[in-house]
Amino acid sequence: MNRYRVRKQQADARVAEKRIEEQGERQPAPVGKGARAPLTEAERIARALAHAAYDARTVRLVPHDLTGMTHLVATRGGLFALNAAGHIRIAHGSFFGLTMRGHSIFAFEACDLAGLPTRRGRIVRLDRAGGKIAEARVVIDGLDNGCHQIDFIDGRLTVLDTQHQRVLRFTAGEAGYETLYPLPPMGRRAWSRGYVHVNSLLQAEDRILLLFHNGFAYTGKASEVAIFDLDWRERERWPLPGQNCHNLAVLEDGTLLSCGSAAGEIIGLDGPLAKISTMMTRGLSVDAGSITVGASKFSARADRHAVPGTVTFLDRDWAVRSVVEMPAAPTDIRRLDGADLGLSGFAAGRAPFPRGPA
Repeated sequence: MNRYRVRKQQADARVAEKRIEEQGERQPAPVGKGARAPLTEAERIARALAHAAYDARTVRLVPHDLTGMTHLVATRGGLFALNAAGHIRIAHGSFFGLTMRGHSIFAFEACDLAGLPTRRGRIVRLDRAGGKIAEARVVIDGLDNGCHQIDFIDGRLTVLDTQHQRVLRFTAGEAGYETLYPLPPMGRRAWSRGYVHVNSLLQAEDRILLLFHNGFAYTGKASEVAIFDLDWRERERWPLPGQNCHNLAVLEDGTLLSCGSAAGEIIGLDGPLAKISTMMTRGLSVDAGSITVGASKFSARADRHAVPGTVTFLDRDWAVRSVVEMPAAPTDIRRLDGADLGLSGFAAGRAPFPRGPA
């Protein structure tokens, strides 16, 4: 990085910090279980740079040639492209949901800490041309900081506003969105009042699958998959044999896969399928010849931005091909070419509605 860019980033950080002070957006104080220590200086600078990018409606790209890269990985410490040999950073920021449409990448970026009511969440779009990111723009901002997975459901961009237990369904062309409440709305994580921490979604034929984390430590409940019709009316629920689960994919034979996060596994509806890691599994991509799974160290929610992770490449018989070390915790993984059974648009016509539990 040249001196000009360093000075500019430092100046941006000072401007953003001043704006934060003027707007009264003070450093969050620790409250309740899982509360974090005060932000370090490095964390304060990172937060200020994220605020500055949000206010300027810029995406902090890192120019790289993506030739040879097979997957995208969203993490709390940036957006990465990778293959079985290594990774490259393509954008700075804290990213969660990822989806694809043609040569365009859509990602949810949180430009502030989850749980704060600052509404600095946004959807960004990166358009590829050959091996390069040719254009990056903000699709929409002003979203809650705690949104999770995104995908195209029934052809429309759909965002899980996890903290408020609602769904944001975009119009064609992503010009705006409507808010849907397939579950009781929440203003905070009130587990005793029915908060489920819905974190993943997938369309299978004419049904929508939502994954309920269910907060085992608070509720004693294992995770569940809830089945909705295309009008977002719940039809049934299936229990999962795992706790604190993330991600959904359906294989060609109707087998449902999910990350049994608490046990570091990939699970099906009837039990564990593969032990992946001693760490928490999150992020799942499935293609014709491989399965790719993210993992990161267990930590309090407020400290996960500082936790490293891994991405494990396996064949379809669960044999490990490689493990790539990541500088930050994976939150979502997708095939760069979109040929991913965890993506609703690609899975349509290739994977059936999943077989229910035995």
